[in-house]
Amino acid sequence: MNQRLNFPSLQTIVMSIPGVVIGFAFHEFAHAWVATWFGDDTPRAQGRVTLNPMAHLDPLGTILLLLGAFGWAKPVQINLNRVKPRVLGDIAISLAGVTMNFLLAVLFFFLAFLAQAGVFGFQHEVLSLTLVQVGWMNTIMVGFNLIPLPPFDGFHVVKYLFPAGSSELVAKLYQFGPYIVILLFLTDIADRFLDPVYEGLLTAAMGIARPVALWLISLF
Repeated sequence: MNQRLNFPSLQTIVMSIPGVVIGFAFHEFAHAWVATWFGDDTPRAQGRVTLNPMAHLDPLGTILLLLGAFGWAKPVQINLNRVKPRVLGDIAISLAGVTMNFLLAVLFFFLAFLAQAGVFGFQHEVLSLTLVQVGWMNTIMVGFNLIPLPPFDGFHVVKYLFPAGSSELVAKLYQFGPYIVILLFLTDIADRFLDPVYEGLLTAAMGIARPVALWLISLF
């Protein structure tokens, strides 16, 4: 996916809506649920331990992602002082969202293979393409959320790899990271790094979904 503002067709936008809504809702729910599991009740108190998309969608971030740029949902607020153990909990909470998106990508590619084979009793090109698009949008969410810069989830993992005494550097990255990210997405630098990541994730997700789908199709 080209992260520069090359606007997709209206058909692509419409077919992307389920993927964005489902992907964002499940991604943020995963953050919230794992945070509560590690002892922080902040997400529950704020009504974020839910699959209701209205609790998670950011209007501007949703629209921008549908238009082919990068997007965002409402971030789940975490109180790390309540997370026990802190480091393991922070990493688990951060990776929960992308793990959920990857599982969703596998699921919807699996459903797409079944739809293309007519397992549901009928074949419809729009249904198959929409299922593929949902899987693709979730693949994209995995890729850009693993960027090792704030505010993305990937930074919550790599920051623990910094040597001791790097707190000032981490603070600077939190301060300027979002501006660096915007610059990367407004140029082709993000594309050069992310496109191979997307392709690798797509290959992995389809590589899991395809053999299971083919096995199930063989039973019919």
